[in-house]
Amino acid sequence: MKKFFIIIILLALVALGIGAWTGLPGTQKNELRMVTSRVVRGDCVNKVQATGTLEPEELVDVGAQVTGEIKEFGTDVEGKRVDYGSEVKAGQLLARIDDALVELDIKRAEASVAQAKAQIISAKAAVKQAEASIAQASANKNKADRDLLRAQKLGVGDALSQMEFDQYVNTAESAAAALQSAEAQLHTARAQQANADASLQSAQAQLAIETRNRDYTRITTPVDGTIVVRQVNVGQTVVSNMSATTLFLVARDLSNMQIWASVNEADIAKVHPGQEVRYTVDALPNETFTGKVNKIRPNATMASNVVTYIVEVDIANPDRKLLPYMSANANFIVEEQKDCLIVPDTAFEFHPPHSLIAPEHAGSPATTGEEQGEENEETEGEQAEAPAEPQPTPRDAPAVIWKKVGKNVVPVRVKRGLGDGTRSAVVALEEGSLSAGDLIVTDVQSTLPNTSGKPSNNSGEEKNLFGMNRPQRRERGTGGAAPKPGQVENKNQHPGPPPR
Repeated sequence: MKKFFIIIILLALVALGIGAWTGLPGTQKNELRMVTSRVVRGDCVNKVQATGTLEPEELVDVGAQVTGEIKEFGTDVEGKRVDYGSEVKAGQLLARIDDALVELDIKRAEASVAQAKAQIISAKAAVKQAEASIAQASANKNKADRDLLRAQKLGVGDALSQMEFDQYVNTAESAAAALQSAEAQLHTARAQQANADASLQSAQAQLAIETRNRDYTRITTPVDGTIVVRQVNVGQTVVSNMSATTLFLVARDLSNMQIWASVNEADIAKVHPGQEVRYTVDALPNETFTGKVNKIRPNATMASNVVTYIVEVDIANPDRKLLPYMSANANFIVEEQKDCLIVPDTAFEFHPPHSLIAPEHAGSPATTGEEQGEENEETEGEQAEAPAEPQPTPRDAPAVIWKKVGKNVVPVRVKRGLGDGTRSAVVALEEGSLSAGDLIVTDVQSTLPNTSGKPSNNSGEEKNLFGMNRPQRRERGTGGAAPKPGQVENKNQHPGPPPR
């Protein structure tokens, strides 16, 4: 029995030794898996991306200049009560404000006009009376002057006593004073007439104001258009202050609209008036619309240290499918190359290990001197020297990409064309060497067989050889769901898009 237990222990030790030996790096075979992307034929576009909102080309603010209660709404071109989206014509009634107080003010102003007219009539009569008094006073003065002249010729003597002479003098002086008084009364009457004229003009102006205020109680639209916003209800009191209260917003013509797009300062130099813009809206994701840049507003805004400029884009909306204030994803077309072969930019930075290169191309110039991506077959503790970071291939320069053929790769010499930031157009320098649908290698990944006795999910928990295993723990980060684009699915996979 004792020998039996000794044999079991020896077998267990031998099994552990074999497992440890097979888990050494030198005993595992390094396998390479190619990450590929398919060559496609299409249009390569260099563009500036921005977001914005759809705005009416001209928005008219209809307000109220008087205070009062909204009594009723008007009707649109179809005879329905005006509301959001109603089509209206210029001069059409939108709403009516209670005009009872305005009518009272009009009557008060009319009474003031009548009173001013009566004062004018009275002033005119006073002027005529003063003129008549002047005429009589002038006649009396002339008679007194003639009597005094005769008395002066006779002189004081037996025929004319001193008392009678003094009486002639006093009569002449009184007549002159009466004439001056009549002239003063004429000036006063004329001043009263002028004051009455001014009062009449003031009363007439006030009457005109009150009459105009009565017109202001009728809210009408100044243009043909569509009601975009209605901010009042029947029964609501409108209070007019220093600025007119907004009641309605009327878009003049929704068949022609604009996009107000926010463009980053780093890209604003690529945008210019007349430039083509292609955009989509979330409501119609499968449709692409076009427009033209109208102008770039010179005033900039800053948010979180990012400077942006507003670019106005003119768009056509003949069927009225687009509505104001929709969000738009705009692409400003900087340059475009149509019907070309397109490959990902990562293909220009890939250098395959020699073990993957097809034997007939092993000695070609494209494969000599390539040490990046060498197969890792060094002894334990020995590290390969880090390769130099590849330089990006400039536009219109020859380059080499690698096409997958079976289990190997072959070089394809191409000329790099227009790029959109992630993909580039290419032209094969050798006819027939590249076509749509070919698989281009962009990376290689190293995969090793799992001989360490650890769980396959790389959770780090050891396998119990002599008892029950613990439950495997779920990976964190995805909540059990499929990983999002760019999220690492397992520890042996590099971040980035999944291979095609």
